[in-house]
Amino acid sequence: MVSAVMNLDVSIKQGVGASYRYVHMPLYVKWTQFLARHYEYARLVKEITRYCKTDEEKVLAVLNWTREHIRDVPKDMPVVDDHILNIIIRGYATPGQYQDVFTTLCTYAGIPAFWDRCYSDNHKIRYALSFVKIGGKWGVFDAYRGKYFRKNNGEIAAIEDIIDNSSLLKGEDLDKILVRGIPYREFYHNLQHVEKPSTSRAEKQMPVRRVIFEAKKLVGIEIEESDQ
Repeated sequence: MVSAVMNLDVSIKQGVGASYRYVHMPLYVKWTQFLARHYEYARLVKEITRYCKTDEEKVLAVLNWTREHIRDVPKDMPVVDDHILNIIIRGYATPGQYQDVFTTLCTYAGIPAFWDRCYSDNHKIRYALSFVKIGGKWGVFDAYRGKYFRKNNGEIAAIEDIIDNSSLLKGEDLDKILVRGIPYREFYHNLQHVEKPSTSRAEKQMPVRRVIFEAKKLVGIEIEESDQ
């Protein structure tokens, strides 16, 4: 019985450029690869944060590591959408994939994190930002540009801080940044619509959380899906 289940045909979805395909394999192969990725995330985070004592230090260490080890997708290379670990191994990513790497490694460091696409003022363009829980509040980060903001007391600005005080978005360079023709600042104007998914993409990389998530799907329990 166990052997029959573990040899069930399953698949993973992989995107290359504008095309998607399903890669088939036995269930035991998919689960073995899943566990291997899980332990690699844990090993990597332990290495990145080995000298860190506080959650903020860990988050900033992960942010710096992501910025140092991931690059933009080269012009002659296709955009590949698959496992987060493969993004790390390839060493290049889209802006959204930067957030994916950052929030996954933060989660493995024991700090809740997720990312979401925030709207421009006209709601026509979306841009990915990361949200990491530090000191009970969801701090706002842009792993692609390495940006985050601080309040006057030195704390990293959280969602509610930026909503209440847009002057926290400091830096003359912000006025020069455009994202598909939209001023970069605009993507911080609609943070009130950001909500943490019940199970983030990063949490789904962890065996226990993944089993719970899949079990809920199996019995038909309604699950909030992140669009990550």
